[in-house]
Amino acid sequence: MGAGIRILAAALLALAAVRGATAQLRQGYYSASCPNVEAIVQAAVALTMATRDVIGLAGGPAYPVELGRLDGLVSTASNVDGNLPPPSFNLDQLTAMFAANNLSQADMIALSAAHTVGFAHCGTFTGRIQTAAVDPTMDPGYASQLLAACPAGVDPNVALEIDPVTPHAFDNQYFINLQKGMGLLTSDQVLYADLRSRPTVDAWAANSSDFEAAFVAAMTNLGRVGVKTDPALGNIRRDCAVLNS
Repeated sequence: MGAGIRILAAALLALAAVRGATAQLRQGYYSASCPNVEAIVQAAVALTMATRDVIGLAGGPAYPVELGRLDGLVSTASNVDGNLPPPSFNLDQLTAMFAANNLSQADMIALSAAHTVGFAHCGTFTGRIQTAAVDPTMDPGYASQLLAACPAGVDPNVALEIDPVTPHAFDNQYFINLQKGMGLLTSDQVLYADLRSRPTVDAWAANSSDFEAAFVAAMTNLGRVGVKTDPALGNIRRDCAVLNS
């Protein structure tokens, strides 16, 4: 799983799997009752703050994180099922999955641009680059480059940068790549191939400020998904990786 995918995955895992509680988040939640505690926070909050910092370090927009959520009392691998979109999803499937978490199609498109950084393993896109049946939505030259890097029998650990132009910068190049048929995953390129979402891709490819504003709004909306604030439903873990005993 690439770094760009991890940004979205970490946020979804921390937030989407805790659906059903009333959100009471705000900036500076801990500052009055416990100054400086925001340097040592819950696992769920740590993920959202780390996501913000990674985006900032890569040149993306700065934005405040609303705090005050509790960690869940249950953590299992099965919670992932159905909460993260696979790379094969089409627009309707993507839109439906995000809508189930009260996120709009515009939110989904903005959050997908987390793929402007990071990498993906060959197995997530090899079906699109086979010589006999290259995905028609992919630029042929780009497909040839990918096939050279990911030939048949390639080591499954081999991974390529999702954005081949500015792979280490958080910017709107992701959308420009989609316009050129250089979306690495099916779920990326479909945002341009489908005429219903293409206008949004075109708009954000042309205006990085509008994209950044939309991304910040989408991250804020994502941060409000399924927040736990009732102590009966969650607590603050002493170790982020382990449930309290």
